[in-house]
Amino acid sequence: MNFRFIVLILFFVIIFSDGSAQQHVLDSLKNEIEKSQRQDSFRIKVILEYVVEALNNNTSDFLPYMNEVISISKKTDYKRGLQKGFMIGQIYFSDRGDYETAFLYADSAFSVLKNDASLKARQSTGHLHNNIAGDYFKLGDYEKAIANFTLSARIFEPMDHPFLATVYSNLAEVYEKIHEPSKALAYDKKAIVIAEKSQNDRSLASRLLNYSMRLINQKEFTEAATVLDRAEPIIMKLENISHLQQFYYTSAYIDENDKDHNKAVAHYKKALGYATLNEDVYQKTNILEALSDCLIRMNRMEEAKLYLDTLLLLSNGHDLKAARRNAYVNLVKWHEKSGNYKNANLYLQKTLALNDSLFSEESKEKIAGLEVRYHVERKEQEINGLKAKANIQSLTIRQKNTLNYILIGGALTLLIISSLSYRHYKQKQKLQQQRITELETEKQLSAAEAVLKGEEQERTRLAKDLHDGLGGMLSGIKYSFNTMKGNLIMTPENHQAFERSMDMLDSSILEMRRVAHNMMPEALVKFGLDTALKDYCHDINQSGALHVSYQSIGLANGNPDQTVSITLYRIVQELITNTLKHAGAKTAIVQVTKNGGILSVTVEDDGKGFDAATLGQSKGFGWTSIQHRVDFLKGKLDIKSAPGQGTSVHIEFTS
Repeated sequence: MNFRFIVLILFFVIIFSDGSAQQHVLDSLKNEIEKSQRQDSFRIKVILEYVVEALNNNTSDFLPYMNEVISISKKTDYKRGLQKGFMIGQIYFSDRGDYETAFLYADSAFSVLKNDASLKARQSTGHLHNNIAGDYFKLGDYEKAIANFTLSARIFEPMDHPFLATVYSNLAEVYEKIHEPSKALAYDKKAIVIAEKSQNDRSLASRLLNYSMRLINQKEFTEAATVLDRAEPIIMKLENISHLQQFYYTSAYIDENDKDHNKAVAHYKKALGYATLNEDVYQKTNILEALSDCLIRMNRMEEAKLYLDTLLLLSNGHDLKAARRNAYVNLVKWHEKSGNYKNANLYLQKTLALNDSLFSEESKEKIAGLEVRYHVERKEQEINGLKAKANIQSLTIRQKNTLNYILIGGALTLLIISSLSYRHYKQKQKLQQQRITELETEKQLSAAEAVLKGEEQERTRLAKDLHDGLGGMLSGIKYSFNTMKGNLIMTPENHQAFERSMDMLDSSILEMRRVAHNMMPEALVKFGLDTALKDYCHDINQSGALHVSYQSIGLANGNPDQTVSITLYRIVQELITNTLKHAGAKTAIVQVTKNGGILSVTVEDDGKGFDAATLGQSKGFGWTSIQHRVDFLKGKLDIKSAPGQGTSVHIEFTS
């Protein structure tokens, strides 16, 4: 869902124009801006008209205009100009992913709007809540997204405003994301009712298409088909390329459910044509993946291969890794069905490698998103703290003035009261600062815990999918190979090629098991930390890349709980990985000691070492991950290293 696009178009359409962005209109408005050099409300109006017309093109030149609108409005005390300038600022920085700055501009806009009781100000407030709800949705903070979308709806509901259709549709998107389909479908229905009242065919077509796709996601194919039938005449009348592409793509899903594959292929091809006209590469890859899969199941192999080649070419040309993975998966099916098990195995290995890469990128994106959310929440806490402090200071001043009027003749008493008030203020300020520091520490630990738990849950899920899904596929291919061998008479050359293929298949099975094991070692879950670390070090020794000695003291009396065990296992795994990649070491030692309530881990190597003083400047993901895990355990991390003297890492915490 493109919140920014929806909000910009509908918000500014209401205020200024019908949203057409023809180049000659843009050029004409730019000329008007150049002619109007007076710093007044007329220049602000011309600039804002240009901004509206430019929305469908880009926002790259909004920044100087936004700053000028704010500057002129402050000089002339033009509140409406300030409101619009700050709202453009929120849109500009949100469009670039700078959500912290976008929220600051939103706060400024709210501050200017709150004392304005006009209808336009209330509508602007509703649009602003919708805007920042979209930002929270993109950050993964669905609770705040729902809260702000709801505030936007409450503003527009008494007006029975057409924009309600957009707000309800956005709420449906959030509820589907958090797996509450009944609420999502209920808001879709409300959005359709509003769109019908407004008699806006474009809005109604969008709402009906969204509703039908959500019904398909819930396997309600019959009702989805009914909704599409209702949308079809509206879509055909509008002749909008995006609507037509989505209509035929959705229709193809319903055809496949009805087992009418020929009709599904025809609809997929029409959707592909409109996506090509719209230059929508992302949708083209989705359609190509579904179309090629359908053709493979129909055994139309040559045609399927043509679309698969196009999908692979597009995904490589635009660096769309998820689309490339989908192409590899369908190529595995295509070669397996064609009897070319060797190529099927090759694409299976490519799929595994790309899955690992995508998992790493998704983990980094989730961590980055959590960090942005954390910084935004810290900003909100700081603002609330400053507001509270300002209220306290204002109250103190009023109290002092009252005391001055009452005790005008008692200078000595006033001095004593002032002294006590100052001491009380300083003590309260000190306690407040301590509390802020405690809250910040708790927030950091909560963020780290969320990242670590999310990472382990995703590792466990992927490990299960690899073992149960791909493992079963590989075993089936191997069984087919063995069956073929018993039923075919082969030449010595074919026999040799067959055995090589079997060897490659065995290697793939081993590689799949290795990847799944690394994601979530079975020994760690079943037998605990001591056994898991012993197995891990043994595996490293068997690889010949590094000789690792493992020692444990005190763990025989009981392993730590599973959360602590997983965290320590990942720390050791990351440290050994760093040794293998960067240290050039021959030997390493891993020692885990449990003495009473103290648990310590030491990892040493005889590698080339590094300057430990520069570690704080490192931007490497590995050391950051280790530090987050140590902080999560509330432990102490000590790193000793120097060039040519190896590296020693010691971690200690209370279990």
